[in-house]
Amino acid sequence: MSRREISSAHVAGLSSADDGSYWWYAVRQAHVFSTLRRCVGDRPVDHLDLGCGAGGVMANLAASFPLRRQHGLDGTQEAVDIATSRGLDANYADFREPLDLPFEPNVVTCLDVLEHLEDPVLALRHLTAVTDKDALLVVTVPAMPSLHSAWDDVCGHYRRYTRTSLVEHLRSGGWEPARVRHAFSYCVPPAWWQRRVTKSVQEFEFPPVSPFMNRLMTWVGHSERLLGCPMPFGTSLIAEARQPG
Repeated sequence: MSRREISSAHVAGLSSADDGSYWWYAVRQAHVFSTLRRCVGDRPVDHLDLGCGAGGVMANLAASFPLRRQHGLDGTQEAVDIATSRGLDANYADFREPLDLPFEPNVVTCLDVLEHLEDPVLALRHLTAVTDKDALLVVTVPAMPSLHSAWDDVCGHYRRYTRTSLVEHLRSGGWEPARVRHAFSYCVPPAWWQRRVTKSVQEFEFPPVSPFMNRLMTWVGHSERLLGCPMPFGTSLIAEARQPG
């Protein structure tokens, strides 16, 4: 088994929130897009979303950057079907196998995907083989193995990453990290409380919140990002990488 599947309820929740309306997705997208603006500038973008899910990131990136070509791959057919119903170019892919792409991407997003793969290094090597030699890869993963709990099992996670383990996987997969940082440091106390004290397991990865709380959590996340993510911990890691040389 190469990928821990996510449930139909998870896919439905993803498709209703990944447009950036939910605070966590909005903050993660802001991190990714600020990285792209800093690293890519005005260069025309040939974008691959590896693990595109229901396509929310693809749609928002297409509206925000000088996009030339775009393609999405995902290991869950149900999510691919939603992405294509949104008019996006996406296909199912088994990440154990070589990737088949219609172009060489120069920008790749791989957002909260590697933790679902039994062999993420193999998937990264397959990615190396089909991307532009100067391609930028932006990766996000869940962080802090000490937070691993039944919640991660529900979400289909094989692991949570440390900075060291993420760097090792990227390098073994043919990518040289240029920057790796934590994010969502303000989520650590409630996550620790839920997983180590109450030990409750949510039915959904991202439970509904009130409009006020959604705005508040978004504001706190943007503030953390603008401060440069100063804390040496957080529930996520964000990395940017390129192929060596």
